[in-house]
Amino acid sequence: MLELDNPPIRALFIAANNPAVTCPDAGKVRRGLAREDLFTVVHDPFLSVTARYADIVLPAATYLETEDLYRAYGTYYLQYAPQAVAPQGEAWSNFRLAQALAQRMGLDDPVFRMPQSEILDKMLRGGRGAVAALDPERVQEGVPNHLAPDGGQQFRTPSGKLEFYSQTLAAVGLPAMPDWQPDPGEERKAARWPLRLLTAPGYFQSHTTFSGVPFLRRREGPPCCILHPDEAETRGLQDGQQVRLFNDRASIGLVLKVSNEIQPGVALVPGQRPDGETLSGTVNMLCSDRYTDLGDGATYQSTWLEVTAWQEPAKGDPL
Repeated sequence: MLELDNPPIRALFIAANNPAVTCPDAGKVRRGLAREDLFTVVHDPFLSVTARYADIVLPAATYLETEDLYRAYGTYYLQYAPQAVAPQGEAWSNFRLAQALAQRMGLDDPVFRMPQSEILDKMLRGGRGAVAALDPERVQEGVPNHLAPDGGQQFRTPSGKLEFYSQTLAAVGLPAMPDWQPDPGEERKAARWPLRLLTAPGYFQSHTTFSGVPFLRRREGPPCCILHPDEAETRGLQDGQQVRLFNDRASIGLVLKVSNEIQPGVALVPGQRPDGETLSGTVNMLCSDRYTDLGDGATYQSTWLEVTAWQEPAKGDPL
């Protein structure tokens, strides 16, 4: 949004996402969202941090107000869930909004006019493996469907086996065997900043959607940074104290929890909590947007920082 110019991004539609909090280098993301010439629409059940950058906010239905087909995360199950209650107020489901937009844009594919029941049937027809045996009518009864492949795990490698030695990686000049080499960029950061940031889902808020639920916010407690007792003592910090986490990218404010549940040299921040809950900022402001050397993934866990007692950010600070 800040650099692409062939063609430039002039309009943005965001659904089921909160990039102003969850993306790496969230400060840079916000600078992109704040462009005066960017037209942004957000479809969300809550007025998220991202929604506050939108020109138009459309209320989205929750999972209880829609019917859907769910595939288990990490296991071989699929299950249909009917709508539990009607959408509240002016909330629309993703499905309804996508069809309405498509029709207004003149798209005439049949899928944009089918009821959901027909789409479910067509989606399952022609499936392979365990999906081929599914009866759409049976699926719509809400029964869990086991989809584990016959004969156990299947590996989509050229050899069809779990490859300890990967010819595919070797062919592109990468180590063919599992290997680790120090990252020069990370070594430079570690020489300057003493603590590695570890981020993980919160204990009662696995992602920012749950920030809209007051009961879960109370159970989660104040957004915190967890340090090993040795690291806290070195810095003269006490449990429950307000602290500042900072590096050359940003500065944020959290509450300190001192615990031996983590190793020395690590600052653990559970959950991606929005600015309205923290003293200041959000944790992904500290993270770089550079990619991993294999797979072009995010490098959240390659972030280095320092922790000190909280003070209001000085003029000229990154935040």
